[in-house]
Amino acid sequence: MGKVLIVLDEEEQLMLQRICLDKDAGEALEFVLQIIAPKIPKKIPCLAGMLMQPER
Repeated sequence: MGKVLIVLDEEEQLMLQRICLDKDAGEALEFVLQIIAPKIPKKIPCLAGMLMQPER
């Protein structure tokens, strides 16, 4: 698995800073599940990847 770059807007950065300062585990989990996880690219199954390639 390679590296992933995730971009956080200003509001998301403030949320992350607040979570770090508060050391709120529940809020941290919610942030990961609702903000970070959806930004991670989903892998395309091999067959779907082959079907999406232009014809040769």
